[in-house]
Amino acid sequence: MLGKLLKHEWKAVWKVPMLLIAILMITAVMAGLTFALPIWDSEWVGLPLSGIMLICMFYFAIIAVTVGIMIYFAVRYYKNMFTDEGYLTHTLPVTARQLLLNKTITMSAWNLIAMLAVVISIFVFFAIMILSLAPKDSSFTRELMETIRAWPEVLKSPYMDGFEGFCIGGLLVVLIGAFSNSMMLIGAITLGQMVRKHRILGAVGAYFGLTIIVQIFSTVIMIPMMVKMMDSSYYDSAYGAQSPFPILTSFYFLVAGVSLVLGIGLYFMSEYLIRHKLELE
Repeated sequence: MLGKLLKHEWKAVWKVPMLLIAILMITAVMAGLTFALPIWDSEWVGLPLSGIMLICMFYFAIIAVTVGIMIYFAVRYYKNMFTDEGYLTHTLPVTARQLLLNKTITMSAWNLIAMLAVVISIFVFFAIMILSLAPKDSSFTRELMETIRAWPEVLKSPYMDGFEGFCIGGLLVVLIGAFSNSMMLIGAITLGQMVRKHRILGAVGAYFGLTIIVQIFSTVIMIPMMVKMMDSSYYDSAYGAQSPFPILTSFYFLVAGVSLVLGIGLYFMSEYLIRHKLELE
C-alpha cells in the first residue's frame, strides 16, 4: 500500500517543484548568456558591478527556488494531514506510519532533486559564462586550459590525501541532510498542531525552536573537535600530513551522524503524535 501512496503522491506534487526548477535553469542560462553581450567588450566603468549584480540575481533565484519547494511541501503536508483534507487522508486503509513514510520519502526525494538542480544550474551558469568570456580574453582561456590539464597531477599530490573519503563524507551529509531537513519541517508542523488555536504559529515557533536546539547541540558536539584542533600537537600532525581532508572528513561524518539521529528522532516523535495526539481542524 505504501507503494500506491508514493505513486499517487508523486503524481500529485511533481508539477510545482519541476516548474520552479525549470525557472531556475532558465535563469541560469539567461544570466550566463548575458556575459556574451557586446557590452562586455566595452570599457564601461560599471561592468564589474553589473557582473556582481548578475551573480547576485542568480544567487537569489537559487534561494527562491529552494525555499519555494520547501514551503510548497510544508503547506501540502499541513493541509493533507491536519486540515479538512485530513478527514479523508486518515480514513484511507493505511496506517499512520505509512502516511508519514509517504510524506517523508517524497519530501526527502524532492529535497535531493532540488539540491541536484542547484548544482546543475550553478555548473550551467559558470560554463556559459566561461564560454562567453573566453573568446574575449585569450589569457583567461589559456590559464583555464592549463588548470584543467594540471588537475590530474593535483589529485596525486600529498595535499589531496584523503580526498576520496572527504567526497564520501560530503555525499553522506547531502543524502542524510535531505532526510533530516524534511523531518525538521514535518516535526515542526506536527508539533505545531499541539497548539490548537494557533497551529501555524505553533509550527513556525516549533521550527525555529528545533533549529535553535539543533544549533546548540551541534555546537556542543563540535567543542571536543575544536579543542583538539587548538592543540599544537594536532596542528603539527595535520601539517605533517599536508592535507586538510582527513580533518574535514571526520567533521562531515560527525555532522552526518548528528543529522541522522535528529531525523530519526523527529520521525518517531511525529509518528507518535499523529497516532495518539491527532486532532483535526
